[in-house]
Amino acid sequence: MESAFLGFSTNSNKTLYPHFFHLSGIHPELPKYEVLSVLESESYSHQLLKKSNQCLILKCSKEGAYLAAERAAYCKRSVKILYKAEVAEEPVTKLAEKIIRNIDFENLMSKQKSFLVRVYRIGSTHCEFNSMDLEVAIGKEIWAKMKGTCKVDTKKPDITFVLLFTQDELLFGEEIYARRKGSFVSRRPDKRPYFKPGTLEPRFARMMANLSKANTKNFLLDPFCGPGGIIVEAALMNCNVVGLDIDKRMVKGSIRNLAHYTPDSQYHIFVSDARNLPFHNNISSIATDPPYGRSTSTYGKEIEDLLEQFFSEASNALVTGGVLAIGMLDEIPLEDIAKKYRFNLSIFEKIYIHKSLTRRVGVFVKK
Repeated sequence: MESAFLGFSTNSNKTLYPHFFHLSGIHPELPKYEVLSVLESESYSHQLLKKSNQCLILKCSKEGAYLAAERAAYCKRSVKILYKAEVAEEPVTKLAEKIIRNIDFENLMSKQKSFLVRVYRIGSTHCEFNSMDLEVAIGKEIWAKMKGTCKVDTKKPDITFVLLFTQDELLFGEEIYARRKGSFVSRRPDKRPYFKPGTLEPRFARMMANLSKANTKNFLLDPFCGPGGIIVEAALMNCNVVGLDIDKRMVKGSIRNLAHYTPDSQYHIFVSDARNLPFHNNISSIATDPPYGRSTSTYGKEIEDLLEQFFSEASNALVTGGVLAIGMLDEIPLEDIAKKYRFNLSIFEKIYIHKSLTRRVGVFVKK
């Protein structure tokens, strides 16, 4: 079954179109939650159409698709869907012709003079279709349909078309946003002006900020900010950030890192104890990754006591409906602790980091 797509309008006069989001395979669910959290945090209308391995299909505005893919650390690209179909065995040239024939390229490319076609697949799906052969075949079909008025440009095309093979279908459309490879490398912990071993990688830190539904209007708090991994990523997304740490060295290190990566951002960093937060009902988002140090003799009791006190304080600091995203050791009973302090569970996922660390990511909403 094949289909071409038209958009529909909402009450806000924003036209929503089907888009697919090509996601990282780091975890089966967290990248999907991250994209949805970004759209919800900035109040973009959207409708879930389908979830599959490393792919999320939504109806949303072009602006929403751009923002979600730009902000979400584990999203590779967002693409406005122009055509989709089940995958059938057929020659590459026939598949290319079938994809292109129902798309109005004259209108779509009225102002674009150059284009590029890229083919991707989830895992090793549908390897019977050679990617390069298919890119060439689709490019020829577009050129013919445009009667030779456009050309292929592999470096700076005016428009990029993407074909994605998923497990059960093919999706073709106009690329709205694509993440540049290596865009997080310069912010790896070992590249920062202030380095502390064992801190979050920047992509994971950004995901935590997004899962807390941080936005550009309210404050995001990290009460265990350490060297500032989460708050640096939030500040780069133009969020207002507050970072606290009981260790003066961490506070100074956070300020150094923020000044290096986001010199023009607004931030408030100071020494404070997460068990005694200086806020009351005025924080919308908390994203944090508390220290995992634990006493062998009490098998983690110290960190549990710390979390009990922190959740009590977080409940007082957050507004009703405020969101807390937290990473923690797998064996710590996060859900049980959160329930005691007026929190509803929203997301609770286990993610393998390495052989000695499996982390739980919990997202909780204050009642």
